Amino acid sequence: MPESAPTELTWYVDAVGDDVEFAGESKTLATQMVHDFIGGAENPFGVPAPVVARAILEVGADLYYRKASRNGVVELGGVEAQPFRINRDPMTAAYPLLRRYLVMGL
Repeated sequence: MPESAPTELTWYVDAVGDDVEFAGESKTLATQMVHDFIGGAENPFGVPAPVVARAILEVGADLYYRKASRNGVVELGGVEAQPFRINRDPMTAAYPLLRRYLVMGL
C-alpha cells in the first residue's frame, strides 16, 4: 500500500482500518462545503489550489473528529491528552484561509 501524501486526510488524522472509509467520506463532504463557500468547483475567485487543498484538509479533519466527540468535546491521544471542544461550524478553520481571496459585499 502506498504512503499517503501530507495533504491526504487519512494521513492528517491518522485514520486506520475502518476509519479510512470515514475519513474519505469526511473529505468528500469537506470538499463540497469548501467549493460551496468559494462559489463552486470552478473557483471563480481564483483561490490558489494549495489554499483550497488546505481548507479542505482542515474542514475534513474537523468533520472526522466529530465521530470521536461526545457533547462536542474530544480527547485525542498523546503523551498528555487534553480534551478540547470541536467547533460547531466545521468551516471555522477554513474561513480565514479563504476569505482574503473572495470579494465580499459592495
